[in-house]
Formats: sequence, C-alpha cells, structure tokens
Amino acid sequence: MTATIGSSVRSARAARVLLLLLFALALAGCGVLPGIPEALAGLPRTHAVEGSEALASITQLHGKTVRARDGFVAHYEGEGGVAMLYVTRAWLTPLATRQISRMAGGIERGRANAEGRFTHLRAREQDGVTLYSALGLGQVHYFYRSGATVVWLAADPPVARQALTDTLRLVR
Repeated sequence: MTATIGSSVRSARAARVLLLLLFALALAGCGVLPGIPEALAGLPRTHAVEGSEALASITQLHGKTVRARDGFVAHYEGEGGVAMLYVTRAWLTPLATRQISRMAGGIERGRANAEGRFTHLRAREQDGVTLYSALGLGQVHYFYRSGATVVWLAADPPVARQALTDTLRLVR
C-alpha cells in the first residue's frame, strides 16, 4: 500500500513538472515585440501605430482577422522612396509559421488582398530565416517569420534591398 501511494505521488509530481515544462516552452515562443526602427534604407520613420490600432490596419489589408497578440505598422518616407513595415507577434510560433505559409500559398494561387494582387513569389534562405519576396502595387514585398514574429516589408524598388537589409538586422 505504501509503495502505491509513493508511486502516485511521484506520478503526480512528474505530471506537474511536465506541465510546467510545456508551459515554459509555449512562453519561449512568445517574447516581446521587436522595437520599431527609426529609419529603413535611410528613410526616416514618418509615423507608426502599435497594438490594437496596428492589428486593425493589418486586418483591413487582409480582409479578415489576423490572429496576433500585438503588432505595429510603420511608414518610412524620404527623397529615396517609401517603405511600409508590418509586424505582428503571434500567440505561438506554430501560429506564425501557419500565417506565413498561408500568405505564401495565397500569393502562389493568385489571391488578392484588399490592396491588390502579388506576383513573382520567390523563397530563399537569408540570415537564418526563410525569406519570401513578391512584386505588387509598384513595390517589392518581403516577408518572413522569426520565432513568433511575422514581418512584412513593402518598399519602392530603389530602396527595397537596403530596407530589407535593415529590417533583417533590426526586426527579429
């Protein structure tokens, strides 16, 4: 009888430890939202919105709710061109992975969002992330996932490559 009680206590303790480990792993994918860069490709940030206002703006672009716990939208503009940065933080990394996959799949299938259609989808590995690029609306678009963070950069062609380099360095 004593052996059975001891075994039950050890099993309950092991279950609690396992539950705490799973909770810690879930939280590991949910770090803080990256800071909003002051400039991209030499273009100063002209305005930005954060939190629910940013998520509402992103939802409007997609025409459906984007499930995220936080985000920001930043606008950069100067003599060299214009860039927009859309960043969300998903609740968990697997959700961010699914969001990236759905965006890439939609572009591949020729789906449009509220703003228009994207073409020439490409994927490559760069700086430790799978980076997608597409053309549309007169701009070059890049998107990627880093942990639970989903990043979409839209930039005028003359500043696109440098804006991407800056974004990959500053937004993870």
